Order: sequence, then structure tokens, then C-alpha cells
Amino acid sequence: MADRYDPNSVANIDKFDNARDPSTDTWATLVTHITGYPVPDRNTVFDSLRSDHGGKLFRMDIPERSLSALVKDSGFLTNKGEDYDIWFFDGGKRRSIMQARIVFEGRVKVDDEIIFAGPNSTNVNDAQVREGNEFTDYNKQKLSTIPLARYMNGPRAALLALLGGSTQDARFSNLGVPGNDVVDLNSFTTTGESFDFAAKFFRDHAVVLKDWEDRFGRDDASWQGEAAEVFRSLLRKIRENYDSYVETFDSTPGSGNETGTGNTVYSRALSLGRKYLEDAARTLLQAWIDWANSPYYDPHRVLRYVLDDLAQWVDANNVAKTNITSTTTRYTTSISHSPQAGFSQVHPEYGELTDIANWAKVGDKAVRIWSQGVDEYLGKPAAQVQSALNNHFIELGEDFSDNVPRPKSTSTASEEYEEKKIKEGEDELNRQNEENRRYQDELREEQERQREEDRRYQEELRGEQNRQREEDRRYQEELREEQRRQQEEAEREAEEQRKAVEKSLGGLNDPNAVDEQNLGSLDDLLNGNKPVTESLGDGGQSGPGPITQNLGNLGALNNGPGGNKNSTDAANEAVTQNLGNLDGLNNGSDGTLETPTGGTTQLTDGKVTTDFPDGSSTTFDPASGELTTTHPDGSTTTQDLGDGTRVTNPDGSVTSLGDDGKLTTTFPDGTVQTIDPETGQATTTHPDGTTTTQNLGSPGNLNGRNDLGNLGDLGDINSDVTTESIGDLGNLNSGQSGLETPTGGHTAVVDGDFTTTYPDGSTATFDPESGLLTTTHPDGTTTTTDLTHGAQVTNPDGSTTVLDNGKLTTTFPDGSTQVIDPETGIATITDPQGNTETVDLHDLNSTGGNGSSGGLGGGAQNGFGAGAAPLSDGVAGGAGSPLAAAAGAPGAPGMPGTPGMPMGGMGGMGAGGDRGNGERVRAVLVDAAEESERRNRRRRSPWNRQEDSDTFLAPASRVATTGGDTPEEEAEPSRRSTSSADYLEEDTDVWGTEEGGTPAVIGR
Repeated sequence: MADRYDPNSVANIDKFDNARDPSTDTWATLVTHITGYPVPDRNTVFDSLRSDHGGKLFRMDIPERSLSALVKDSGFLTNKGEDYDIWFFDGGKRRSIMQARIVFEGRVKVDDEIIFAGPNSTNVNDAQVREGNEFTDYNKQKLSTIPLARYMNGPRAALLALLGGSTQDARFSNLGVPGNDVVDLNSFTTTGESFDFAAKFFRDHAVVLKDWEDRFGRDDASWQGEAAEVFRSLLRKIRENYDSYVETFDSTPGSGNETGTGNTVYSRALSLGRKYLEDAARTLLQAWIDWANSPYYDPHRVLRYVLDDLAQWVDANNVAKTNITSTTTRYTTSISHSPQAGFSQVHPEYGELTDIANWAKVGDKAVRIWSQGVDEYLGKPAAQVQSALNNHFIELGEDFSDNVPRPKSTSTASEEYEEKKIKEGEDELNRQNEENRRYQDELREEQERQREEDRRYQEELRGEQNRQREEDRRYQEELREEQRRQQEEAEREAEEQRKAVEKSLGGLNDPNAVDEQNLGSLDDLLNGNKPVTESLGDGGQSGPGPITQNLGNLGALNNGPGGNKNSTDAANEAVTQNLGNLDGLNNGSDGTLETPTGGTTQLTDGKVTTDFPDGSSTTFDPASGELTTTHPDGSTTTQDLGDGTRVTNPDGSVTSLGDDGKLTTTFPDGTVQTIDPETGQATTTHPDGTTTTQNLGSPGNLNGRNDLGNLGDLGDINSDVTTESIGDLGNLNSGQSGLETPTGGHTAVVDGDFTTTYPDGSTATFDPESGLLTTTHPDGTTTTTDLTHGAQVTNPDGSTTVLDNGKLTTTFPDGSTQVIDPETGIATITDPQGNTETVDLHDLNSTGGNGSSGGLGGGAQNGFGAGAAPLSDGVAGGAGSPLAAAAGAPGAPGMPGTPGMPMGGMGGMGAGGDRGNGERVRAVLVDAAEESERRNRRRRSPWNRQEDSDTFLAPASRVATTGGDTPEEEAEPSRRSTSSADYLEEDTDVWGTEEGGTPAVIGR
């Protein structure tokens, strides 16, 4: 018969007094993970063993018994029909005693003996386990021990199956592993064998490829040449890649001294992985058998421990603290109890014993102690196994991730062939450089030897010079001595002559002694050894002396009055002029660029700063490549643009740094601003494709419309410099060159480009080579538009310009048009009434077409605005002009005469037709049609056509017949003398004048 109380009950309960309540089930989690077996949730396995008339694991009732009845002891199996009885007194019922009758739900009982679950073996393979069953208890409640049995014994079945190679057939109490969760250790082996087979393929074929490579590399190979070399290079690439794969396959797994089995790092790692899982399964099975043999395996046994503890408390604090009294009368005997000091029927943990609901706490405590036993015997070993597996599989994962087969070379055979050629070229270049270096060294040595020889030669030369100087010194001394002797001889002879003259002139002033005077030697004395000078006669007006000609008054030329002052007087009377007030010279605006979103960008201290409308700003430092954003709240964000980062600004624009170091910002409307921090050059590309360039580094409008004082009123600063009056040139410098436009501007040819200057000071320049029209605004900013794709530009004066069929067409607000042919420079002007006029812009830019110059040779009647007359149309005029004598002078407008004629060379146009320079200077003349053809040949094509050589025939420079500068040199001080030979093409007629002054062909 069983003992009333297990002697180890209290110790078994107290073992886990300080243990925490289990929260996680490491054991169940790990078993499920490595086997796939769905271990039941430990928190739910007792739900099917909870009685409605007691608690977990038991049912009960508390009947009231008479004290006169037979009372038995409390304890385990003390009453037949119950598994546990606890007797206690109710202080309010003096003549009765309470009996708590308890039956264990789901226990196995043979005859009157309860058989607690146990393996009955220390070998896990031989352990006896229960699969559980469903049943209906005394109160007709359906209960089941199957979930508890699956939790207790299912993991053992799964781990044993894992050791067998696969958990596919693992099953306990009709609960198996789902198909997708099956763990097959044999797959580790088969996968490793697959890697070994692949490695064998690469090993075997690497040998074959090496043999092919060697065969193609022999001198007697049947296939040679560049194609064969490329194919051999391909074989070498494949073989090297195969070798690289094999080298990776042969790596050792990083798992300490354990190497595993297999022929590759992958198969060895997989074999180690299988071993680690098998070791884990064995460790967990050992922990399970230890738990199964412990007092905490069967929860019913733990329930007995808890009831033993409770019964002993009742004995000590309830039953033992009550006196039982028997009272006998004549007819009856009555028994009652009376509580004594220390009596209690309220347990400190469970509460009032007479309340059956409090007894459920007994079952809860038994389940908690059982769970703590699971954590102690199974949870702790499982945690250690789990940590070890994690570490092992991390290492095995690195064996795969760190040993990924990679080709040694990813380039193509052709690329390698090109690299080889480049390498050979570099080697050849290095060889040549080495040879050049040696040559340079030899050359330097030769130069050293040459310098040494030169030094010796210089020393010898200096010695020779010293000897020569010594001889010269002696010769000079001898010469001075000879001169001294000659001087003394001359002085002596002079003294003798003086005495002779005095003697001869003794009575020169005596009229009576004339006949006595000897004058014979006077002529010899006065004219001795003197050359005879011929009489020049009467020079009159035709003498060869210089002719002083009054050239008239130049009028307003340089704002100076005419006159005949000499250069000294003019220089002394030079005027010192006040140039006005230069205050505010640098008060122009800073170089600031406005953004499309309303912000501004400027270059400050070498850094690009942009201010945004919301108050934030960004600053880019070119030195560090960092962009710092300052937000409105004062906080800053710094980002490095050097690594390709693109930053979104507060206004929605995006800023990035290009490889060329330029800062590029793209705005939401498509506008792109590019800033070069080094130069300050800012280029804005608008959505329509036009571009605007601005220099943020310049001090703004330095050369703009700042107040420079009244520089226009310079008075007669050069009034006294003019020393010769050469006639009245009229308003020579008052106009502008080029073709006047209806809006007050001018169009001219500047360096082959067509430039229009507008009244507001802006200009537009069209480049015939590129087709680009560049507009420069008064503030210095520029806008460039490509006209070759049909773009139309609105100019500052309201006119519009397009490129129509290759011709630059401008339409003005009054309806007039101006069409320029970029190839010929011919401008066709059509007024609002439809009248047309054709002008050659090149003629308007020539120096021979500078308009009326007063009396200077008569000449053309048109000024700058009307253009220059052709060379063949001029007529020598101005018979009454002060310069009529110089009617053929070069540079006179409209004069095609004889540029090289001497002054007075033409009869009737001056004096002395046969006097002056005896040599006639020939002039060159070009036919107007031939001149036009040559001009067309030398103009640039509108877009990148080869420029022909200039063949324009310039007039020969005038030969001066008087002293001083020629008039041409006065008009063009920087013009060099140019002969026709500088310009003539082969087989081109050269025009000049024959002996009588008539134009004629004088050469080819």
C-alpha cells in the first residue's frame, strides 16, 4: 500500500521556489525547427484535462461527515474509490468534519494502484511511452490525455527519426511531420555529391584546355596568326577561369579542426552540417531521457506532491488545533469539536478550504511546477544546443558566401587581345623612351665635351685678343707719335705762311701802293685745294626746294583748330583736360544669378551660395565637394557631392556635381543652370533650348553705366596738337560704320561675323560658321540661340531674326525687312512700301569708304551710312581744292587714279610737269567685277566651309617726294606698305598707268 505522503514531496516542490514562471518554450521551438515535428503548445496541453468539478488534472467534491462516523487519515490512496483524501474541520460546524475527495483525471490505475508514467529504462531507444487517450469521467465530461502525451513523447519520436536520416515517417499518436517541413539529412549528402561532380567536370576539362592551349602556342602549330592568337587567348581565359573555380572548390571550410567529407568545400561543409544536426539530436534525446526519469516527467506525480504539501498543512494548522469532545447522556452520546489557538481553515496560498473553487489553484500550481521541470531538464539543454547550431551554421554559411566561384577574367577575348596589343605598344614605347634617355645622356656628354672644347677655344681666343690688343696699343702709340710730329710740322709751316702773308699784305690799304702789292698768292691762299662749286642759277618757282603747301582747314578733326603752328608750339600748348568724376566706378551690382523659382545664386569667397524663397540656403565648397543646406530654423545638413550624390533642394530643384567639377542644378520647369566654381562662369539652359551665360566672378556692371563723369565733353584736348591744316574733313568720326536699321541701330561685318548694335547698347552677333546668334545685353549677360533649326529670336529693338534658307532675315516693327546672305555679305533691304536696295556690308566696313572729307581731293559724296563707292566708279574732282595738286594720292575716297604719282606729276593738275622724282611709280587697279569675285572667295562659309585666301589688290604705297611723312602715313599711321605681289593670284591681270597716265594692264 502506498504511503500517505511521499517523503520527497516537500523537497520536490521547494526545488523551484525561486524559479521564474516559464514564458518561452525553447525545447518545443528547437525540436520543431530541426525535425519539422509540430510539438503542441505547452500552454494548451492541459485544457483537455481540466475538470469542471475541480481543476487541471483532477476532479473533487467536499461532503460533510458526522464526527461519530469513522474518520480516516488524510493522504494518497487512503480511501477506496478516491485517489486522495483530505479531512479538515469547519469552525462553524461543531458536530461535523469535511472530507475533500480527489480523483486524478487521466491517470492509469491497476487494481487499487496508480501507475505514474515513466520510461522504465535509461536507454532512450528502449523507453516506454504512453500515447494518451480520450475518455468520459464520472461527471460525464469528455477529457483527453492525447495532447499531453504528444508534447511529452512526440519530440522523442521525431529526434529518433532524424537520426535515422529523415523525419518524413516520424509520427506519434497520429501526429506526423507535414510534407513541406520534413527534414531529410540525406539531402545534405546528395547535394554535396552534386558539387563534387561539378568540380570534377572543371578539373577534368581544365587539363584538356591546357593541352589545346599548348598546342596552339607551339611554333609548328597548324593555325597561326592574329585569329589563332585570339582563339588561343579564349582557351587561356576559359582554362584560367576553370582553374579559379577549382581553387575555390578546394578551399577548407572554416569550422576549426573539423574538415568533413567530400571533394569540395561545399560538400565538406554540408557533411559538417549533417553531423552538427545529428549531434544536436543526440544531445536532445539524452536530455529527454533524463527528464523522463525525473520526478517531474508525469504531471499527475507532481499533483500528488502538491496535495501532500497541502494535507500536511491541514494536519498541522487545522486538525491539530481542534479539541474533540464526547458528551454522553442517558440516552445519547454526542461528539463535537472546538477550535483552539492557531486554528485555521484558510490556506495562505489557496484560500478558504470550504470553497471548492479555490481548490483549482492546486491544479494550477502542479502544472506550473511541471512546466518548470520541463525548462530545467529540457529547456536549458535545448538553449545550449540552439546556440551551438547557430554558430556552426553561421560558419558554414560563410563557407558558401565566401567561396562563390568567380571567373578570373570577365573580359572578352578580343578585349584581352586589344589589351595585349596596348601592353606591347606601351613596352615598345618604354623601350624607345629608354633609348631616347640613353641618347639624351650621350648627347649631354657630347655637349659637355663640346663646352669643354669651346672653353679652351675661348681661352685661346682671349689670349689671342690680348696679344692683338697689345699690338694695337703699340701701333696706336706709334701713330700718336707720328701725328705729333706731323702736327709740329704743320705748325711750323703755318707759322712760315703767316709770316709770308704779313709780308705780302704790308701795304694793302695804301692806295698809292696798289701796284706794289703782291697778290699773286692770295688766290692760292684762299682757294687752294677747294673744290669748284657750280652756280645753281635762279631757282625761281620751279626750283627743287621744298614747296610749302597750305592744306587748308581740317575743321572738327579731333576738335582742334587749324593753323600753321610748328610741332614744338603745339606740344607746349597741349591741354590738360578734367576727365570728370570717377566716383561710383565700382558701384555696379554684384554677380548675382536669379533662379526660375525666385531664388538667387552668387559666388562668394570661391563658394557657390543659393538663397531660396523660403529663407533656406545652400553653400557649395569646391575644395571639399560638400553641399551645406541651412534650413529656415537654422539647422544645417551637409552632403558630399563627390560620390555622385544628387541633392533635392527646398525649391524642388536637384543639384549634383559633374566629373568636370561643375555644379549643375535642374529646376522643376526644365531649366538647367551650370556653374564653374573656378571661373565663376554660369550657363543657364532654358526650357526652349536657349542659353544665357553670366560671369558670377566679375564685379557686376563694372564697365556698365556707372557715373564716370562727363567724359563726352573733353573740350579741345587735342586742339593745339595739329600743326598743319589739311582741309576740312567734316564730321569724319561722328558716324558709325555699317548699315543703319529703321530702329536706329547699325549692322556691320566684324571679323567675318555679322554684328548689329541696338540703341540701348546691346548687340547681336551672328556666326556664319556655327549658325549661332549671340545677344549681349547692356548688363554684360549673353544669350546664345541656334538658328539652324528654325528658332526665331526677338531682338532688343522689337525686331525678329530667323535663318531663312541660309539667309539671316530680320523683320522690323515698321514692316521693313533686312536679308543678309552670309556667304557674300550682300544685304537686301525692303522698306514698308516694297522698295528694295542692295548693299555690300564689306564695302561699308572698308577704309576707302569713309564718306565725305571736305576738300580732301573732292571724292565721294556719300557718308558711312550710304556705303563706299566701288573703286572703278570714282572720279578725281575738286579742281579748286587746296589739294588739287595731289589728286592721285592714295586713300582719297573714290579716287581710282594713279596712287603712286609724284606731286605735280600730272599736267594741268599742278606745277612742274617734268620736274620732281625722275622715276614713275606704277599703281595697281582692280576691275570692279574681279574685285567682287575675289571678295566672295575670301569670305567665310556660313557653316564651316574652308576659307579661301584673300586676293584683294591694295594700292601700292606712295613714294614721298618731300621730307617728312606722306599724307597717307598721317591718315593711317599703322598701315604697312603692301605690294601687289603680296595679294596677286597666278594669271591675274595687274592694272596701272602707262607713260601717258592712261590706265592699262601692266602685268600678270
